[in-house]
Amino acid sequence: MNKANLWLLATTLLTVPFSVLAQKGSYTIKGEVPALAHSASVTPKHGYPPGKAILVRYTLEDGQQKDTCTAVNGKFTFTGTVKKPFLGQLLFSTNGRWAESILFFMEPGIIKIECPTDGDHAQVTGTPLNKDFQVYKNLVMHVMDSAHVNQFRPEAQGMKLDVIKTFIGRYPSSPVSVFVLDQYCIGNAQPGIEQPLYNKLDPSLQQSPDGITLAARIKGMDAGAIGTTAPAINLPDSTGKQVSLADFRGKYVLIDFWATWCEPCMEEMPNVARAWHMYKDKNLVILGVSLDRPDSRLLWEKIIKRDTLDWPQVSDLKWWNSRAALDYNINGVPANFLVDPDGKIVAKNLRGEALQSKLSEMLK
Repeated sequence: MNKANLWLLATTLLTVPFSVLAQKGSYTIKGEVPALAHSASVTPKHGYPPGKAILVRYTLEDGQQKDTCTAVNGKFTFTGTVKKPFLGQLLFSTNGRWAESILFFMEPGIIKIECPTDGDHAQVTGTPLNKDFQVYKNLVMHVMDSAHVNQFRPEAQGMKLDVIKTFIGRYPSSPVSVFVLDQYCIGNAQPGIEQPLYNKLDPSLQQSPDGITLAARIKGMDAGAIGTTAPAINLPDSTGKQVSLADFRGKYVLIDFWATWCEPCMEEMPNVARAWHMYKDKNLVILGVSLDRPDSRLLWEKIIKRDTLDWPQVSDLKWWNSRAALDYNINGVPANFLVDPDGKIVAKNLRGEALQSKLSEMLK
């Protein structure tokens, strides 16, 4: 399941807290979507009730939260508090067939959302982060509209990079610069381009928790290649015991990145289990690294027990920001790396019969 998937993209964005800003307080979201006033009689097909606005937000501390508000003449209001700024998502349906999505920053103050046409062209104002973020979104939409290109298409990535260069040049001290560069780095491994852009960020941003995470992501882009030394892994298992990749030096180790929310991972798991039972007595260890979240710890533990995943299982429960995921440049799961007894990566992303064939070759 790739992180750059369109629907996953919106969910992924919700994972990025702006810890560089420690402010906390109350917020009020005042929205106006005229089309909502004319959609109450339309039967929805995708779970988004007509005439209603849905506010979704996700933090590693609290998990996912969702509020629903009925629009009156196309207007609605949400109120609440935030411990620190993070990204929120407004979802609504105006035609019963598809959902519009507006991304913005949840931060203290009055946040104003105006959406005259669709989610892509909404304007979000009223607070510092949203002011900067709207500048960036306007730049992106201007470029994409002029070229008649959807911003989520592969061919749009080069144009988006040009916008990011322009934005960072104008706003090197804005936390939004860290955010947009980090999001571009996900799925676009170009360290020769992205490292110089990171270097242009204000030192205070580079030294922030989010800046440090971004630096680790860029550094990880050069890791994980076949023939290179496997980056260190030192993460807790479900009991809290620290497990290190170095513990298995002298053995072949299959590092298996997966997650309970990833359907392709669960479909591949019987094949991984087959490899475990076939080669566990032939100098093979499997190290499962889950990219789960804090709110799915119980599910992670349940699936390990239910599916008898008896090989070592570890996770820091930080989703895509897991230290191991950053170090191995993981942007999609399932993903795996086969490490030889000397700690060198000898194969990667083996699935199905390709996994069995490679293990048979290496362990015969």
